[in-house]
Amino acid sequence: MLGEGRRSKILELLEQEKAVEVPDLVKMFNVTGATIRRDLEALEKEGLLRRTHGGAVLPQSISYEPLYSSQKRKNLKEKIAIGKRAAELINDGDTIFIESGTTNFQIAKNIKGRHNLTVVTNSIDIASELLSAKGVHVIIPGGDLRKETVALVGPLAERVLIELKVDKAFLGISAIIPGKGMSTASIVEAQIKRLIIEMGKEVIGLADYSKFGKEAFAFVAHTKVLNKLITDSEISQEYIEALKEEGVEVIVCQI
Repeated sequence: MLGEGRRSKILELLEQEKAVEVPDLVKMFNVTGATIRRDLEALEKEGLLRRTHGGAVLPQSISYEPLYSSQKRKNLKEKIAIGKRAAELINDGDTIFIESGTTNFQIAKNIKGRHNLTVVTNSIDIASELLSAKGVHVIIPGGDLRKETVALVGPLAERVLIELKVDKAFLGISAIIPGKGMSTASIVEAQIKRLIIEMGKEVIGLADYSKFGKEAFAFVAHTKVLNKLITDSEISQEYIEALKEEGVEVIVCQI
């Protein structure tokens, strides 16, 4: 099993057991202790776990809202596959917008070797991930930092984004009902999402199967504004057909 898949399995096990031990993981994956410790170190750097003597546990928080780090752990296999597929749509020389979000973060992990690529993002996490990518120019709009999503939002961010146009805008989707629309938990993030839709010559939505059939607090836009939507193979065929009827190209990633 490759490192990325192994780390995904480690996180799934952590979700179930709340703690893991290095010797157990060595036996499970048939790799060395050094390999497992490197996996745990990499996952800790992303804020996905906290290493302990001989193993790891889930990170602790006193926040009353779901943490961005906990969102990263959910449906990780699906997010990795969706992010990789989205990256395949990006060409050298493109100007793109990657919205903050745990699925969109996977796009950034797959475009570091590109050339003459301009990335606009309101995500501190994505900007940091692309910091060492030599062929990628990163633009951050500024604004108020919303800690729940590590996203820059508010009037300052809006003032910058309203002036920009990009070849491709990658939109994170929190909740979606095909034929009805997309929504999110925050009014300020809904406004940013609407501006992102206006920015893109092509608007590409990213959503794993768990986001479908759900409605959140703040309406964003009708699903027909999307040119493409990338999802995973757990999505219902009914949703795929509803999106196609609206003229949305649906790209399904096999997991």
